[in-house]
Amino acid sequence: MIIYNAIMTFTDWMWTLPLLILLIGGGLVITIACDFVQIKHFGFMLRTTLSGGSKSSGEGQISGLQAMIATLANTIGTGNIVGVGSAIAIGGPGAIFWMWVIGFVAMALKYSEAVLGVATRIKDENGNWKGGANRYLSMVWKPLGVAWAISCVFTMAIACGVHTGSITDSAETFGIPAPLVTIIFTIIVFFVIRGGVKALVSVTDKLVPIMGIVYILSGLLVIVLNISNLIPSLVLIFTDAFTGTAATGGFVGATVTVAIRNGCARGVYSNDGGNGSASILHSQADIDEPVEQGMYGIFEVFACTMVICTFTALVVLCTGAWQSGDAGSVMAINAFSTIGPIGHFVSALSLILFAASSALSMATSSGILAEDLFGKTMKRIIQVCVIVCVFVGGIIGVDAALPWVDVCNMIMILFNVIGTLFLIKMLRQLTLDYFQRRKDKLI
Repeated sequence: MIIYNAIMTFTDWMWTLPLLILLIGGGLVITIACDFVQIKHFGFMLRTTLSGGSKSSGEGQISGLQAMIATLANTIGTGNIVGVGSAIAIGGPGAIFWMWVIGFVAMALKYSEAVLGVATRIKDENGNWKGGANRYLSMVWKPLGVAWAISCVFTMAIACGVHTGSITDSAETFGIPAPLVTIIFTIIVFFVIRGGVKALVSVTDKLVPIMGIVYILSGLLVIVLNISNLIPSLVLIFTDAFTGTAATGGFVGATVTVAIRNGCARGVYSNDGGNGSASILHSQADIDEPVEQGMYGIFEVFACTMVICTFTALVVLCTGAWQSGDAGSVMAINAFSTIGPIGHFVSALSLILFAASSALSMATSSGILAEDLFGKTMKRIIQVCVIVCVFVGGIIGVDAALPWVDVCNMIMILFNVIGTLFLIKMLRQLTLDYFQRRKDKLI
């Protein structure tokens, strides 16, 4: 218990100032170096992603769009519902402002991960892509790439448990026993990771767009029914970000420091920006231009944090659920439930689907990374560990495992962002060259 408390105290401190400086500072450096790519080329990013971009040309390969959707399956998860609820429950409405700040810089961070992942990958003897942050960080210093890979595999295993815990918690609101749900989902994970990345995209291609649209439309309905609270809720987000939130109703109050810590931590948890994990699936894309894949990275954060997380936050704030004193893990579901049984059903089902897609994506990514780093035997061992974490997470629930995700994310961010800053020159050259060629109509 003493060791646990020491780890959590240190993690809390890291998320208040050091990581805030690293994430925002690193994201701004990348933004400037890449000519404000997420701002100047926002329209091009939307056209590229919404049009589907270039298609895959190789048998057994996945397109850039499919890689992005598979990565979205990873990011659109419990962080968008449980994470946002937890941020508000502990940090108050002001935490959402800091979630947005992290979202803006995370667009640049995710862009860099996708670009560098594609630019530094290699093909194995079977013609499959091998790439990820472990490869581009090894260009800076080989032990850095190895250390990141080990921490990433560990993070994904724990996160799979968190997502499974969210699934069982939500299923129990329908009266379905947690052990039964845990067993069923563990079996599903087993078969998907055996099928590899193609099995993953066959699921995410259909699941992610549908669940995202249904969730946004449901959130819009709740906001419209509480439209008189929309402007006051937005005002709270901006004012409480710099003043803290006074105790009200069941909410115990929060300082500015607590708002920053929870907004940043939950923001990164929702979009994975800066931790490098997105580079694994992006590097699998059958695409020739690294910067084009980078556009998909920007879109991921925009869709995940700026759109879906914002809808969750506004639902929680507009309905007044944030003042109830409920735990963050159920706050959003309770907020949706204010419109009746259909609201409860949609929110709980969305959480189940979000969490399931994230767990499947992370389980597959961990196998890809383990095989790249240690070979096929270690890949199987890691996959067994992931399945064990999935099962354990379903039994213990989300709240017990969530703090460890912050610890693991902290480690990955330190390795990835610091290493990426040493590759700024390469990143800038790839970016400027691509858009110059577009300007000259060479591509």
